[in-house]
Amino acid sequence: MGTWTFSRKVSASIAAATLIVAIVTSGFVYLTFKHWTERQEVALLDSKLKQFELKMSDVSFLPSLLHPGTGTGNDIRNIFKPDLSAFLSDLDAGQRLEMLDRNGQVLAEVGSEKSGRKKIEYRAEKDLDLPGYDSVKLLLTVDSEHSRSATAERLVGRLLLLGLLIAAGMAIVGGVIVARSTLKPIRRMIGEVRSIRANDLSQRLRLPAAKDELYELGETFNVFLNKLDVSFDQQRRFVADASHELKTPLAIIEGHTHMIQRWGKKSPEVLDESLAFMMNETRRMKELIAQLLLLAESEEPLPIEAVEVCDLKMTLSELLPQTVHVNPEVKLDYDTHPSGAAALIRMPANASYQVLRNIVENALKYTPKGGTVSIRLQEKEGRITVSVTDTGMGISAEQLPHIFDRFYRTESSRNRTQGGSGLGLAITKTIMERYGGSIAIDSTQGQGTTVILQYIQGLSKFTI
Repeated sequence: MGTWTFSRKVSASIAAATLIVAIVTSGFVYLTFKHWTERQEVALLDSKLKQFELKMSDVSFLPSLLHPGTGTGNDIRNIFKPDLSAFLSDLDAGQRLEMLDRNGQVLAEVGSEKSGRKKIEYRAEKDLDLPGYDSVKLLLTVDSEHSRSATAERLVGRLLLLGLLIAAGMAIVGGVIVARSTLKPIRRMIGEVRSIRANDLSQRLRLPAAKDELYELGETFNVFLNKLDVSFDQQRRFVADASHELKTPLAIIEGHTHMIQRWGKKSPEVLDESLAFMMNETRRMKELIAQLLLLAESEEPLPIEAVEVCDLKMTLSELLPQTVHVNPEVKLDYDTHPSGAAALIRMPANASYQVLRNIVENALKYTPKGGTVSIRLQEKEGRITVSVTDTGMGISAEQLPHIFDRFYRTESSRNRTQGGSGLGLAITKTIMERYGGSIAIDSTQGQGTTVILQYIQGLSKFTI
């Protein structure tokens, strides 16, 4: 037996549902018809028995009803015996008319013969007064073989059973057809997905006109393809940019190595100069590699149990004295926490130090002489916010959306003496998001920049 695929399950479900509806409907129709025919059958028997009662109440009919008996004695029951043969012509096949006394004994009977194999299906009774017999009971019955109602029920039952068999076949065929037509768009989507290659993620699934579940499925997959395409493109650019960043210092080191080979032995000045350049570029490569490793480490999933807490105020007090040398001609304005209490955040101390160092050093680097860098701390609704505002050159609106891209540098930081590798803000954003925080930048060119860092507040019992 083949595997129960999704299409087979859908076909079977549709067929089963259709068959269940057909069975319930047929059962309802059969029971309703059976109840109606039974009522009709009893009504017909009652009507016929009422006619017999009217006929018996007629005085002129008594000679036909009471015939001389064969018994002895003066009792009228011995002189006259009831005879119902006059009603034989009025009885249908399978019907039987009986007259019973008050004790249930049969006084007279006519019609279908009694048989243990014949089941009495319907009956009607009437009480009447018969001269000489006081109260007697007329009983009119019909057996199951000759009952119109039973015959109609059997016929309808056979027809409904045949209808169920036909409905079952149609349900199976219809289920297969409906399942195939319903799954056709999904099979088309599967074919389109299989045609998409890793080296070309520009293709998108065709969406149906009706905005139904299939539309949502295709749209969701297209959104996933967009994210995947962007991720692959960022990865390619990252590799290209990293290669370029490493290629430049290697080319400089190679060039100075050739200079040392040619003139270094004869000219100590050339040797010293080349060694200084080589040391400088080696340091740049080490810093770049360290930043790449930090970025890769920051993108790894954070273990659930790894919840570290540090004091942000203490981190700032350690960092700020070390940033004075970055740009001594810029004023650093730091407003400590108003209450003087520790500002606890859910982030390791080394990570918070790295984040604040990147932001504060950038603000100091790109603020001109006589400018100010202000740092403010605020607690609100379970979060601690740090804002770093400078009066520097600012960032243009065109460059602002790309500020967190890896290896991206603004026009003001393109030179290698002042600008870094272009990884600082990317690392900062990754670290903040890894620990549930966020970073936002608001900047106006020529007026300055404000960086807002939001941390999740830590609990006092985790104080380190």
